[in-house]
Amino acid sequence: MKNVSCLLPAGLILLAGCTNSHLVTGNDGQTSGATQSETSATKSYVGGTNRLTVSYNDETNEGQFISYTASDRVLSKGASLMGWSYSDNAGASWTYGGKLSPPKNWSVLWGDPAITTSGAAYNTVFLSNLAVPDSKFPAGGIHGYVYYGDGKESYIGGACIARSTDGGKTFSIYQCVDNKQPIADVPDSSQGHFYDGGSMASNGAGEIFAAYVDVAAGNIDVWRSPSANSQFAPIANPFPNSYAISHPILRTSRDNSLYVAANLVGPSGYQLWINRYANGAWGNPVQITPNMVVYPGIDFGTTLQGSELTIRTGQQFSYDIGAASEGGNDAVRILFVLADQKGHLFIDAAACNANLTTCGEVPGWRFQGGGPGNSAVDTFNPMVVAWPGFIGLPPSWQASWAYHYGNVSTVNLSRASVGYVNGNPLMIPVDIIQSTPVCSDIRGYWGDYDDMIMTGFQGTNGIWMRFLTDSTLGCSKRWEYTATTQHVQQSNYVY
Repeated sequence: MKNVSCLLPAGLILLAGCTNSHLVTGNDGQTSGATQSETSATKSYVGGTNRLTVSYNDETNEGQFISYTASDRVLSKGASLMGWSYSDNAGASWTYGGKLSPPKNWSVLWGDPAITTSGAAYNTVFLSNLAVPDSKFPAGGIHGYVYYGDGKESYIGGACIARSTDGGKTFSIYQCVDNKQPIADVPDSSQGHFYDGGSMASNGAGEIFAAYVDVAAGNIDVWRSPSANSQFAPIANPFPNSYAISHPILRTSRDNSLYVAANLVGPSGYQLWINRYANGAWGNPVQITPNMVVYPGIDFGTTLQGSELTIRTGQQFSYDIGAASEGGNDAVRILFVLADQKGHLFIDAAACNANLTTCGEVPGWRFQGGGPGNSAVDTFNPMVVAWPGFIGLPPSWQASWAYHYGNVSTVNLSRASVGYVNGNPLMIPVDIIQSTPVCSDIRGYWGDYDDMIMTGFQGTNGIWMRFLTDSTLGCSKRWEYTATTQHVQQSNYVY
């Protein structure tokens, strides 16, 4: 892994600032012997301390509950991936927070972390993981994948949400949620629908939201708690008469509206749609993209440890709500991944006004470039984060994404401002990490998604932190369901 932007020529340092990249996990005695991947992060304020918390799929100390052979994985009752780390010094160092065990009536906590801080109680943080109920856990344990049949059935039957009142330092299980409405062609639906993905958000009124793709029903299930001390209850379907296929992403705005986006099945493929929840009701869903490739795989064109090296991916879109430009039609800025005619992945962009009545593509924020020698590039896992601005602190929009080119076993990480130059939309990518090694398992798993947050300020410039799965400690093993090493790294930059 190369931390590159501090070595850029002087003319480019103004674009990138200096970056600082290092491990969050894997460099201590607790997490180094296990895998951690797939991240969700938040910031909080407690006792005069600004605290950062990042959660991830965590196999630390899981040897008695998760076992592997070259072609199988066995989960026993009590397994948990619900781990996290926190930092009280802006990410200069991290402390392993531990992990939670499954609560009563639940057998396994199975990752896909989502995390948020209450917008009205900054010391209160909520963390979600998918969960396997006792009623669906087989007597001999779970072998291989956690789903079965036609893919609508799964041992997963809901999600469990934990709460921290010390800013994400310690957590305890708060509430588990599920949908047991029977579905005629899904035999296990009455034991809890198959939830996948997970996203959380909170607004300034203190409402907490959690959302999951309900694979059994093809819906996005959104749960709402009116405060940090209330129970979660389901709200209406944001995409009625549609079939959802991807993980959802939630965001909130300063007027306390909630937004949700997900890929839906259309007549000719899968498109990205978005909707807004305000004053207790959803608006009209809006289509954002043409056909997308949902969960595309990336072929590195090489082998590693004797097997073809690939990466599978999660939902390939991101967005946020922030300050609009002078035209006022881009308070919602969206990046998403499309495939070109040769099947290579590139970044495209769109923008909407805050109430979603005006949306359109923004070609100036598209990134479709060639590598050295004009070699093909695959760009994936985009993130968009907005700072809406405050007195003396100007608004800012930042994005980052990973990309790969050439027959090498590494990826790079870029960042860019999603903004304007002389009134024209423009996005100029700058690498912040180069040549970070990849060590996915045989299926291609290396962490389906990661996160990015704005952590503070250096003068009037924002400090931005992007997380990424890390394999810089080597790649000693690649089996069907596991690979080592996989840890979590961060990259900070100032802009």
